[in-house]
Amino acid sequence: MEWIKETAGLAAITILFSLLTWGLTASYIEEYNLFSAEPVTVSTTDKVGVKGLYTPPTYYVRVNYPNGEESPYLNRISKMQEKEIVVGDSIDGYSIHPSDFSTVRDFIFDSAFFLFGITIFGFIAFCCLVALLLSIPILDRMEKQTSYNRQAKRLKKRRKKGKKRRERNGWRIVGVVIFGFLFFIGRFLLNLFRKLLPFGKTETEAIIFDRDSHFTFRKYEDSSYELSVAFKDEAGRTYQVIKDVTRHTYHQYDIGDKLPITYRNANPYDVFIRGTSFQDIFQAFMTWEALVYLIMMAVTLFVGWIFFKERRKEWELSRKTKI
Repeated sequence: MEWIKETAGLAAITILFSLLTWGLTASYIEEYNLFSAEPVTVSTTDKVGVKGLYTPPTYYVRVNYPNGEESPYLNRISKMQEKEIVVGDSIDGYSIHPSDFSTVRDFIFDSAFFLFGITIFGFIAFCCLVALLLSIPILDRMEKQTSYNRQAKRLKKRRKKGKKRRERNGWRIVGVVIFGFLFFIGRFLLNLFRKLLPFGKTETEAIIFDRDSHFTFRKYEDSSYELSVAFKDEAGRTYQVIKDVTRHTYHQYDIGDKLPITYRNANPYDVFIRGTSFQDIFQAFMTWEALVYLIMMAVTLFVGWIFFKERRKEWELSRKTKI
């Protein structure tokens, strides 16, 4: 009776996660319809950088659709493409219908939620399915019989090294998580370093040609404020940047105003606003995005301290043993 309950529970969980995986996969195919997407080549009409409060810039182009109409949306490109493409050049991508165009990076970044959910739910469903099959008495006995000899030979060794192996496996899992944290923390710290760096930048004034805001009262969602600016570098080249700003800065300027900025000489899309006030700093750090970065930094430092402490303890123990 107990076996039936466990099997029924595993079956229900397997079906649940299988349905979630299937639902996300169906939604992904319906949303992006990759099977009907055809490779096309379109011409670019603008290059635009998007600069966040906490991260380096990302790069986009505006294009003409295959039917000749100009797209109202931006399409994401790589930093290398941004350097190579000149306005008017062609760019390769995919189109589902004549009034649609997407680059490979559009598919990757826009569908990240779907791909992450499909991977996680699919993996859980697969593990539950394996557990369900192994819970069947006949298959369970077969699995135990084939692994009995191998387990018997290694049982003594496992008893001796079991604890260390579990610790190593635990540190490997923690290491993968921390590596992911370091990727995001690195972008955050790199942007902060470049902002505080006193050289390698040029001061100028940019013209605000558009502004946009999204104000929300949702508990775990940040409001966003953007100023679209245009400026020329010292060589006379024009750059367009959509700059994330604080609420204080956003309400200080309107379309047509001049915004005092500095840009990095190595990358003019990397824009910073001059005259940052204490209120701007306070508002910038009173967001969920900033809190997430700070939490990741705290967790990384804590794990590093624990790891160093454990390694030091092992080193001292091995030294005493040798003595």
